[in-house]
Amino acid sequence: MASFKRYFFRASILLGMLFVAPSLARLNEKVTKGVINDICSKTQNPSFCLGVLNQAPGASTADLPGLAKIIIDLATSNATETLQIIQSLVPKTTNTKLKEGYATCSEHYDNAIGDLGDAQQHLKTGDPMGVNLSASASMDEAGDCDDELKGLPADPTVLKGNQDLNNICSIILVIANLIPR
Repeated sequence: MASFKRYFFRASILLGMLFVAPSLARLNEKVTKGVINDICSKTQNPSFCLGVLNQAPGASTADLPGLAKIIIDLATSNATETLQIIQSLVPKTTNTKLKEGYATCSEHYDNAIGDLGDAQQHLKTGDPMGVNLSASASMDEAGDCDDELKGLPADPTVLKGNQDLNNICSIILVIANLIPR
């Protein structure tokens, strides 16, 4: 009976290693060109993604969580820059509807930056689903800003900022889905 228990114990450890080890290996695996191509093929804008991942400092030597951190930092930087542009436009804008749109966009970008901060925290705690949800919320904020400005003579840099944040967050979503849970 003791040998059966020992055999069962060893077999369960071996099976556990077979299932856990590949997940852990993938977690620490360096991102290759093939992985980058795979990630980008699943995003909303593959050519934008390739441009970002091929130019982002540290991306070529990162593992998946490291790459997620790099891209979340990039999204945060983009959102902060867009927020600063919006805030600079509010006092200069004479069109009342556009001024209101910019003021609302400012709130959306404050929320987006907060969502991206949450994404970083989820990443630190090993919660890729939380990263995914937070990045998705940030995308929604950029989309809501776009909706606020529809049909108005909005500054093209704000519209591009919305589009860029949406595209960058799309990259985060794909990477988060590749990180083992």
